[in-house]
Amino acid sequence: MMDPVKTMTEDEETNALDKSADGRFLKFEEIGRGSFKTVYKGIDVLSGVAVAWCELQERMNKNERQRFREEVEMLKGLQHPNIVRFYDYWEVNSPKRIYLVLITELMTSGTLKTYLRRFKKINLKVLKSWCRQILKGLSFLHSRTPPIIHRDLKCDNIFITGTTGSVKIGDLGLATLKNRSFAKSVIGTPEFMAPEMYEEHYDEMVDVYAFGMCMLEMATSEYPYSECTGPAQIYKKVTTGVAPQSFNKIECNEIRDIIGRCIRLKKDERPTVKDLLQMDFFQEDTGFKVEFVNRDESVNCCDPKVELRLRVTDPKKRKDKHKEDEAIQFDFDINKDNVDEVAGALVTTGIIMEEDVRTVSGLIKNQINLLVKDRHQQNDHQNSSEDLKHELEKLGQGQSTRNQQPQQSTQQQQQQQQQQQQLPASQTQTSSPKTV
Repeated sequence: MMDPVKTMTEDEETNALDKSADGRFLKFEEIGRGSFKTVYKGIDVLSGVAVAWCELQERMNKNERQRFREEVEMLKGLQHPNIVRFYDYWEVNSPKRIYLVLITELMTSGTLKTYLRRFKKINLKVLKSWCRQILKGLSFLHSRTPPIIHRDLKCDNIFITGTTGSVKIGDLGLATLKNRSFAKSVIGTPEFMAPEMYEEHYDEMVDVYAFGMCMLEMATSEYPYSECTGPAQIYKKVTTGVAPQSFNKIECNEIRDIIGRCIRLKKDERPTVKDLLQMDFFQEDTGFKVEFVNRDESVNCCDPKVELRLRVTDPKKRKDKHKEDEAIQFDFDINKDNVDEVAGALVTTGIIMEEDVRTVSGLIKNQINLLVKDRHQQNDHQNSSEDLKHELEKLGQGQSTRNQQPQQSTQQQQQQQQQQQQLPASQTQTSSPKTV
């Protein structure tokens, strides 16, 4: 049987700049260069498929190198339509330099960053599609055991396939596993780094923050914090919760709300990737839209009964008797009602058909789940405010008590000062000022 490695022509092997130890991967011309990596076009001779041959500078100590080996072995097994495929890696220790080689799927159509430069205004439908696919990729990473944190998500390492419009998250070679310390030795991109990353205590929510910044760049075609002159200014704004100036340029209120949630200062107040995927904005176009009649009112009240509205957006799913802008309002009791039963009852109104019950049921469930989470956050915020109020009241009472103490007369103060001056230095008592 012919060795598959030998099926490549001699000319191609001769033209290769380098090859892997087993001869499976060949390295050809350079196609990209970054601050710490250089990318070359490569070939997998077993399949004949073009791959990316990435060379990274070696900056790890012994323990970090071992952790990295464990992580990349795990990355080899990851397969998802929205994740750039990772094939292999090895270490090179040559007299000239020490570096790592990562072999990944080759993405030839460029990154979202290149698309944003080319098209200043992104169509809303395209933006939704890109964001949905990024979230699906992140959901896959975060659902691993333990969760995989990308840690350096940005439009520069999100790749697109021009022919299909599919989006894939790349640069996973430096992704970290939860509770691993390798990430601490590799700095991310300040404009996309969540505040907690500077303290080196973080989890998957840093990817949600970075996603918010990616979405901001897509919505405005501006790099976040481009108004800042350096990392120090960015750090100050990020750690104090000051949003980039481009945030105020977002035209769509729904997009502004989603980004605002993702980039909140406290990670516990940000939605999870799962929460984001449940939002109406990121749903596949099902032909239906379920929304609250008054969402703010529903969030702020404690009533388990809420009022929802169902609108049929796809003309093909709309029966003749229902007009384009027509919708039906219905009540839902969070404690008592079942989403499937409520969706089924809507069939009797004639606004949806039996085959659409499952779709509408899912939309109702998403809205209720998000509402419950928002109510919990609202209660936590109110409880924190009440605790702060009580603390301030205690401080106020303490200050009031001190103010009520009888004031010494000027004559008494002068007598004490004279007595103090007559004491030896070693017996002189001094009092430290108290800060309240």
